[in-house]
Amino acid sequence: MNLIKRKSEIESRLAEIRKASQDETDVEKLTALENEVSSLQEERAMIEKKMSIANQTEVKLVNVETNSETKEMLEQRGKDLRESRTIKVSSDGILLPTHTGKTIGEYPFKEFSSIVDKVNLINLNGGETYKKSYVKSHGVAGNTTEANAYTSTEPTFDYVTISKVKLTCYTEITEELEKLPDLPYQAEVLKNIEISLKKKIASQIILGNGSTNNFTGIFSTNASAIETSKDIGITTIDETTLDKIIYAYGGDEEVEGDAVLILNKNDLRAFATLRTTEGRKVHNVDYKAQTIDGIPYIINSNCSAISDTATTDGTYCIAYGSLKNYEVPVFSPVEIAKSTDYKFKDGIICYKASVFTGGNVIGFNGFLRVKKSVPTPPENNSGNQEED
Repeated sequence: MNLIKRKSEIESRLAEIRKASQDETDVEKLTALENEVSSLQEERAMIEKKMSIANQTEVKLVNVETNSETKEMLEQRGKDLRESRTIKVSSDGILLPTHTGKTIGEYPFKEFSSIVDKVNLINLNGGETYKKSYVKSHGVAGNTTEANAYTSTEPTFDYVTISKVKLTCYTEITEELEKLPDLPYQAEVLKNIEISLKKKIASQIILGNGSTNNFTGIFSTNASAIETSKDIGITTIDETTLDKIIYAYGGDEEVEGDAVLILNKNDLRAFATLRTTEGRKVHNVDYKAQTIDGIPYIINSNCSAISDTATTDGTYCIAYGSLKNYEVPVFSPVEIAKSTDYKFKDGIICYKASVFTGGNVIGFNGFLRVKKSVPTPPENNSGNQEED
């Protein structure tokens, strides 16, 4: 090929590369262009050398500085593009350890009824069975004439038996959880034991059936201190329900002032949403003070709700009375034992807890029990009638 023609082709190609490099953003393509520039420059230098020797004349070479600037420009542009496409990561962000919060997120809602902490707890450590006497009635004095016998006024007594009930709970955790220094998993396990026992006691105070190894709950037919004839039935919660309950409880001489309403949350909502025909609230429910028109209430999920359509006829739903009339003797402290032997191979740590306690109503008619009363549908009298 003619040297002059080849040199011209090289110059033309170098011009194309300069133009292409200005718009090119791909690093690999820029690198390829840089390599091609180097190769063309070397070839051009060789052609110029041959032409110089062949013609023995000075040939004004293309300004080396211009070529050098072209190469440096392309190299710098490629370097800038590579840097702009590189993600700079601080050395502090490499292989940093994972950090763990110092606390465990609490379960945000209360899991047991506050009735557990408000009934009458007594310490009978070491006991087995507890008999509690209570007064059913007092006598009435009489008018007595001279030389006649005094009027008998003996009080009437009765008693209830509270037998020992064993409550237990069992928990397993891995040894890794217990050994983690940042989080108090072991303390959370012990807290879980306390909550588990209180949830069971809250249930037993209401629903314990009075059989072996069970509390005698307020709703139990075995609660001998409560006369079933005093129970009342409510069909639906309306503007008269609260007054019916309050006036049905206690003796004939006074409206009791220290009684508490024990009910399901749905029934509390039914009281709160009652409205007059004008749209005003019937009751003032204070959620902070936990009162309905000043009457204290305790929510217990073990109570059925009168307001629920699924609640069947005759089901006890609400209790009203003084909490001092329910007694929970504690026959032993809560005993918590820890073992690593049972699942030693698996690295499992086991916790078990037990307590001996019991419970019964110890006040005569100490609670008024309210049950749901489903009205009987009217009889169908649409049968055939005799003709006149």
